[in-house]
Amino acid sequence: MTRDPWSVLVDVAPAAVDPTSLDRARARVEADRREVVSLGRARRRTRRVVLVAGLSVAAAALAVVVPVLGRGETETPSPVARILGVIPAAAVGENCSNQQDPVPGPADPDRPVARDQWARIPAVRGLLHLVGDRVPEHAAVSSGPGVCDAIPVAVLHDEPGRRGIVVYRDVTEPFRGVGPTLDDATVRGFAAHVLSPPAGHHYVAWTDDDGIRWFVEANGMTVPELVATLDSALDDTGLAAVPDDYVAVPVPPHDPTGTVYRWTVQYDEGGYVYLEVTSPARTPVDARASWPGEQEYTTVAGVRALYLPQEQGGAGLRWSTADASYRLVVAGADLAQLREIAEHLEPVSPDDPRLPAR
Repeated sequence: MTRDPWSVLVDVAPAAVDPTSLDRARARVEADRREVVSLGRARRRTRRVVLVAGLSVAAAALAVVVPVLGRGETETPSPVARILGVIPAAAVGENCSNQQDPVPGPADPDRPVARDQWARIPAVRGLLHLVGDRVPEHAAVSSGPGVCDAIPVAVLHDEPGRRGIVVYRDVTEPFRGVGPTLDDATVRGFAAHVLSPPAGHHYVAWTDDDGIRWFVEANGMTVPELVATLDSALDDTGLAAVPDDYVAVPVPPHDPTGTVYRWTVQYDEGGYVYLEVTSPARTPVDARASWPGEQEYTTVAGVRALYLPQEQGGAGLRWSTADASYRLVVAGADLAQLREIAEHLEPVSPDDPRLPAR
């Protein structure tokens, strides 16, 4: 359930965005991206963040850039910037949160996997891919505990992918520090809090009689419509019935005691390209229908994929197989070009000479 910084900026921005301020905001996020890349090259801590409102770099940036979107530089950041997502209740005390971040929120304590270990871990060997014949400037493998990942119990969307609902169960408090900006509702007979950012999507959270907290992301409907859908679709454990006009998407099995591995490779010279491969496979790409923004569903080698024309750094394509989730970003590419690149990723061995030196 990750969010790229560009989508976060667009989704949480006020309805009227000043282009000059937006350009400044983009520049500041891009500076943060370069800093994170530099940290990666120095083999410092790599972080995998499972968030509602953004990656760790986006979270840090939002605390700074949301105020400049048509507002004064010295104003307090928008409360939306503080909605950094949820972690499983079982992950509390497992070092899955970082209160030292500029905007406190959940963090996944990934660690670099040493180069001499890549060939010894079967899951890692299957992740390694390169894009074309160029030599990447950055390539790394990281690993983190599966317990930190909030995995939905339901992913629903309509056929065009314009309406979407993603439901999480037994998670931590999502609305840290929001307070007065929340609206009230009743979901399945329980008092709920609702936050509806200007972009038109909704966050809903409630706690049931067993003390279990639920959290929902939704887009393409009003709050009353969302509540009615949740009332008819959910029971005490998750999805009980698929609502009319919706499709339920299977969520990959999740082992909270397991390890999540991620391969990242980045090309800078000759045009920006970024590839990320994560195993096990994460939340299906259809979950993105619960967020607004320009997007289009397509396929990669017969697998359902999501095209995002304005990812951070370029146009993006995301898809999942039975074994892994993929995210590809290419500066200046259109959908046809992205699909062509995605369908010709090259699996490589840990000793491939094109990989950057240790």
